[in-house]
Amino acid sequence: MNGTVQRPADRYGAPLLSKRATRVLIGLAAAVFLAVVGVVGYWVASPPIRSDMVGYDHLAENVIAVDYTITMDPGTEAVCRIQAMNEGRAQVGFVETTIPPQSSRRTAHHVEISTQGEAVSAEVLGCEPT
Repeated sequence: MNGTVQRPADRYGAPLLSKRATRVLIGLAAAVFLAVVGVVGYWVASPPIRSDMVGYDHLAENVIAVDYTITMDPGTEAVCRIQAMNEGRAQVGFVETTIPPQSSRRTAHHVEISTQGEAVSAEVLGCEPT
């Protein structure tokens, strides 16, 4: 023998697909899988609305001002969620603000959050189109 094991065709039957057809189908399945992964990755990596925190300022013991920018297509309306946090990173203030349609792609915004205690930081949780 030459080292390869042959399947006895009379016992097990002939293969359903030839070796070449099997290789082509495996290559096609791999290409489809990679295409799906690429499309899903593109959707996840490029959200329709991006928000960036610029800064925050303590106006009073129970009020914090937040400045942030939004990047979205002109004419899009969005809702943004912003929270204020205390030293232990517990939420002490929250606001949901509606951003009306804008004429430019990147716009700056300012919001003041009333808090239930002393806030030491703030963050933009995210923005979604309405």
